[in-house]
Amino acid sequence: MYFPQFLVGMAATLLVVLGWTYASTGSMLAALGWTFLAGVVLQAGYFVAVLWLVHGERPATDETKGDIGPAPAKHPAPFERDGIIHALLAWLFPGLMS
Repeated sequence: MYFPQFLVGMAATLLVVLGWTYASTGSMLAALGWTFLAGVVLQAGYFVAVLWLVHGERPATDETKGDIGPAPAKHPAPFERDGIIHALLAWLFPGLMS
């Protein structure tokens, strides 16, 4: 998962938890405590998901190593993948993105 996407999603989720808990309990201390707990659970879940994905990877065998071309694949830079960030940076810093 693209890391900035994860951060935005996690921040939005924690803000919803904070607002919902505060609206339910009326206590800012309880809302902060539940929000902290939700953040820990989100981080633990993200860590477990990454471990699961890494564990599922298989090492390349000698047969598959020969199929790789001579040049590595070209991937777009991080700012070129996300159109919103690219558009925002181009709007804020017109000379930077040319």
